[in-house]
Amino acid sequence: MANLLYVTCNVKPQDRSRTLSLGCEFLEEYLRWNPQDEVQVLDLYRDSIQRVDQDVLGAWERSERGEDYGLLSVEERPKMSRIWRLADQFSACDKYVFVTHSLNLWFPAEFKMYVDTICVPDRTYRLTPQEAKGMLPDRRRKSLHLHASPSFTFGQEHDLSVAYLRSLLNFLGVADQKTVLLRGDNPECRDIIEYEAARRRLLTLARRF
Repeated sequence: MANLLYVTCNVKPQDRSRTLSLGCEFLEEYLRWNPQDEVQVLDLYRDSIQRVDQDVLGAWERSERGEDYGLLSVEERPKMSRIWRLADQFSACDKYVFVTHSLNLWFPAEFKMYVDTICVPDRTYRLTPQEAKGMLPDRRRKSLHLHASPSFTFGQEHDLSVAYLRSLLNFLGVADQKTVLLRGDNPECRDIIEYEAARRRLLTLARRF
């Protein structure tokens, strides 16, 4: 039995988002082929994600100096507990599905807040005197990123979301990565050929993910 973490970051209702609709189809097909697997769902607009603030940074800095987490203040302890819970959830899973869209050439702020809760010293990476090293290559893990890039161009600039998440997962130790892209997230986007091609690929991936 595998553990799959399904993460969405989209404030729209499902019927107004092509990525959320396709992601739901993928998940249904995946569970049809893998009924024994455990699936955990995170909606980053609905679920409580701890922001990195002065208390969190202070706790991390003391940890880097080798101080005991047991000395956390009353203010720091509940914040760090929420972060550790999300980091431990992430490290306990074998498979990850991210359903996202672009906002001004990157992810919405809620996604970066989530990234900051899963990249945690002594949870998902460790600090050595020379460098930081991901702690997740201990077993084979895989990810799927379903992402809608902007439906219009930003001059000569490119959406940075996909490359960023790929680099982050590589660092943590998730080497087997798949990406499915759409141009635009609104249902009014008229490229039916692109949409159907993405849908077919997702359903195929679901059967062997």
